[in-house]
Amino acid sequence: MNRIRLLLIEDDLTDQLGFKRFVKKQSLPYNVEISGSVAEAITALSNNYDIIIADHALGDGTAFDVFEHIPTETPVIFVTGNGNEDVAVKALKAGAIDYLTKDIDGNYLKLLPHTIEQALKSQADKQELAKHRHHLENLVKERTKELHQEIKQRKSIEQQLRLLAVAFETHEAVVITDANANILRVNKAFEHLTGYTLDEVLGKNMSVLKSGFQDAEFYCKMWEELLETGKYDGEIWNRKKSGAAFPERLTITAIVDDEGIITNYVGNLADISERKNAEDEIKKLAFYDALTGLANRRLLLDRIKQECAVAKRNNYYGAIIFIDLDNFKPINDTYGHDVGDEVLVHVATSLSATLREDDTASRLGGDEFIVLLHARDITLDTALSNVMTVASKIQASLNTPYCIQGQEHIFTASIGISIFPKHGTNSETIVNNADKAMYISKNDGGNSINIYQ
Repeated sequence: MNRIRLLLIEDDLTDQLGFKRFVKKQSLPYNVEISGSVAEAITALSNNYDIIIADHALGDGTAFDVFEHIPTETPVIFVTGNGNEDVAVKALKAGAIDYLTKDIDGNYLKLLPHTIEQALKSQADKQELAKHRHHLENLVKERTKELHQEIKQRKSIEQQLRLLAVAFETHEAVVITDANANILRVNKAFEHLTGYTLDEVLGKNMSVLKSGFQDAEFYCKMWEELLETGKYDGEIWNRKKSGAAFPERLTITAIVDDEGIITNYVGNLADISERKNAEDEIKKLAFYDALTGLANRRLLLDRIKQECAVAKRNNYYGAIIFIDLDNFKPINDTYGHDVGDEVLVHVATSLSATLREDDTASRLGGDEFIVLLHARDITLDTALSNVMTVASKIQASLNTPYCIQGQEHIFTASIGISIFPKHGTNSETIVNNADKAMYISKNDGGNSINIYQ
């Protein structure tokens, strides 16, 4: 198996090492060279590479400064951070073949082998398409000389050649329609992807695949872009013959005649279910507690920040309930960590069952939990009353006997409360003040509720 010559453009030493470790651990067939800056990358590009992976932010510029120096035949995978989807779209428009979203734990690397494989396949298809197009263009020239007097027949041949140039069989699903999006031809990959044969969809509109997940406005914008630019590239949900909906990368190209009038559309469809599932798994690892499934500290602080903005904008009040289980350590010491984990999951389930649907329960770590009551109360008194009601329900739920290895146990908790914006206007302050109130409850002997003063 030929090894893949790969250039990684990345200025962060930690990410460089993480990339090399991942390649080595997975025994991936990559010969990796690393450039830590725009200048180094431009120098390195005097060599030939099979694929380039470029991080957006570099010490002396950005990946966009390197793009113009990269040969057009070399595929580029763009790497950016969470929340930088607009930058990723810009990179795709600038010539990148795909992008990856970097997370702090390096889980995005799990997507790397599949993404590189797809990028190289796509590039090979493009080169094969160019070869076929060149061959077909030569045929057009020859046939034009032979049939110069038969103009109508020549135009028909040229039109057929244009269609053949983009509709040859590939691993990607291809569909050709008329100017009204009525299906004229599909390839085997399309039949495999959708479950429909050509006979079943011939003459039917592309709306036969419609999932119902997108509204009319979505399709209006898609057609507006397609008619204005002659192309569309985006993600969409479609539905198979079996009724199963699936996420799809859809690329549409308009085919025009000599007068510039659209005669056909060629669509390329790719199932991106695996990529979406991987992205969801990475998001789950980044924002949710692995044991309980509750929001983790990172997600909680972000939501508190959002609720602080809501409270400020609308003059509303919200609240934080800080919960620390009393005497949890003896449970771990006596029954073991497996039982301790079982108790934590039980507490998480009780919290979720007690709260309103739009409130947020989170596990801060260990036996500490935090509940966020969203900013919806108009007065401070109302907020205090509501948060005490919820805290009392939580206390009562925890006090319900729970059976551990055949013995009933009643759990108690020390609970602290802070109201925002009265007790703080930022996430850290609000949580810290609730923590202080919780310790007052703890010092009072536990199984009590205190509001920060």
